[in-house]
Amino acid sequence: MERKDVLKLYLVGLVIFWGLGSCSYKQSGEFDREMLMTDSLLALYQDSMTESPQRVIEVFSENRSLLKDSLCICMLLSHESKCYYYQNRMEDALRTNEEVIRFCREKQPSDSYLSLLAEAYNNRGVYWQEQSERDSAITVLKSAVEILHMTKKRSVLPSVYMNLADSYLQNGDYSWCGFYYRKALFVADSLGTGARDHFAIYSGLAKLYVELENFPEADEYFTKAEQMDSLCTPYERYFFSNTRGNYYYNTKEYGKALDWFRKADRVTNAFPQPLYKAIVRGNMGEIFILDKQPDSAHIYLDDARRLFGKAYEHPSFRYYMDGLYASLALLENDLPQAEQLLSRTYDLKLVNPLYIYYNNRRMQELYDKKKDYRRAYEFKTKADMFNDSLRNVKVRNSLAEIDFRYRQDTTLLKKDIQLMGVQNEVSHWKTVALYCGLLLLLFLSASFCWILYKRRKEEKLYWKQMATVNRLRMAVVRNRISPHFIFNALNIILPTFRQYEGLDKPIRLLIKVLRGNLIFSEQIAVPLKDEIQLVQEYLQLRMLGDPGRIRIIWDLPSEIPETWLIPSMSIQIPVENAVKYAFDPEDADACIRIQVTEKQQCLYIDIEDNGIGFSNDGHLQKEEQSTGYGLKILNQTIDILNRRNKNKMNFIIQDRSRLEPGGHGTLVSFVVPFDYTFEL
Repeated sequence: MERKDVLKLYLVGLVIFWGLGSCSYKQSGEFDREMLMTDSLLALYQDSMTESPQRVIEVFSENRSLLKDSLCICMLLSHESKCYYYQNRMEDALRTNEEVIRFCREKQPSDSYLSLLAEAYNNRGVYWQEQSERDSAITVLKSAVEILHMTKKRSVLPSVYMNLADSYLQNGDYSWCGFYYRKALFVADSLGTGARDHFAIYSGLAKLYVELENFPEADEYFTKAEQMDSLCTPYERYFFSNTRGNYYYNTKEYGKALDWFRKADRVTNAFPQPLYKAIVRGNMGEIFILDKQPDSAHIYLDDARRLFGKAYEHPSFRYYMDGLYASLALLENDLPQAEQLLSRTYDLKLVNPLYIYYNNRRMQELYDKKKDYRRAYEFKTKADMFNDSLRNVKVRNSLAEIDFRYRQDTTLLKKDIQLMGVQNEVSHWKTVALYCGLLLLLFLSASFCWILYKRRKEEKLYWKQMATVNRLRMAVVRNRISPHFIFNALNIILPTFRQYEGLDKPIRLLIKVLRGNLIFSEQIAVPLKDEIQLVQEYLQLRMLGDPGRIRIIWDLPSEIPETWLIPSMSIQIPVENAVKYAFDPEDADACIRIQVTEKQQCLYIDIEDNGIGFSNDGHLQKEEQSTGYGLKILNQTIDILNRRNKNKMNFIIQDRSRLEPGGHGTLVSFVVPFDYTFEL
């Protein structure tokens, strides 16, 4: 037995001895001894209620039989109710809590009975929060506040205010949540309850700002709470770790999120109530899904479902878990299982709107995988509507929460001032704060409208560019209908040409070039090696009649990996333009140089000719011969792709006469980063 436990037993024994002492004492002395005994028991086992609730129930039950005073009995009974709650025995917790409330209501109002009644109401508010009866919880917690204002025992006021804040947070009313957390902080500072209350308050404010997606503010309160970690209870440490994990989940720092969820999971090992471990195991399972580790995800999600127990049948928990299992099924490409999970019917009034948004995204992914793009678009639209609605709510709540910081109700302020025994004139500062809040509100509203305007403008530009690319591609397709017909016809008559030795090779070469052009024109990106092969075949075909007319210089790396990708036709189009338009028939030293180099994690490609040069409209003197579709498609495609990439692709066409004195010809250069993503 540890020294701490021996000391506890000694003190309890001493208290009981005092309580059972000489009967010659007066009745008032006996009451004082029983109250001393009760207060000692509560002080000794305060921290043990969360870690060893059953042991505390047994100790309190044994000592209740030794007491005569009904107030002392009910004080122990009230704490027994909390122990039942920590064991997840909600029926027993509510039953004993009702006994305490009924006892206090039957007694004449006094400071002791009113304090106990307020405590019982506070406990009931927590119980109803657990059962998602948030409106009832708010009502009973406000009753606890009113009663405490009639008593001298106000040290529990910060706790009641924090429970009120949590109830409003669950209801999605962030402004009142922030109000009561700050009220709890104000009261705790005024009462001098110490840093222990501050840890819970700062953790609660951090969670509030995570919900509002104000991550800098959230991080500030997390930092403040961490400085008081040694003073918190195991449940408070669990709450903090899980909330910190959710913070990093929302900022998409999944490695850090997993570390904090593991900390929360270790804390829950000592909890008799499995619900907390179920929640954090579900969070860990979701992280493993996002990290594409299905085996680990299965383990943690199955654990969560088992640990939820009866709570798993609650629509909110069931909807949440079904959604995670659906994500796992989508990851494993088990589409029937995903569809079954996502198609279950629920009373959506009892479901967190955020979970509904995630499930619409999952339905979109499901139908994308099933190639049912019409249904996928329907669920994308639903998800976007939910997302916009949630963001609008968060923006409104954020603005309201900011305004609440500077706007205080006069009546409540007077109560606080009386409570703390401080007299101060606040009207002037309230007016100043109100004007500051209004100005800040106007500024934030204007900023939000500007951001929304810019976003819509960018989306409009994007779709305009996409329409242009599609229009140009259709023009190219129409231009290639005839070659497509010729390609098919040549394939049919090729056996006839095999008897003519001089025609067999050109016809085969023509078919290869036609096939390559048709295939490449339909792709966004192709391997560099394939592009070079197509260009070489095109040049062979082009030079059949006059092989010495244009000198081709290839400056290529000794080895070209298959992973080197470039935009489709990006070498073919400049080379073809140079062959067709850059040179006059009488040019004696016509030359085209294609150079490919690798440096600084980028691919550098230069296509250079010594022809007549280039202007913004096309090759000089010959622009009327070119449609310009190829270069337009390249420019438009690269512009759109660059909007989707952090590292940009550079594409430049320059007249050499502007680069070097006496130079002539055209230089086409582009740089492709190796980590470039070719997705429109």
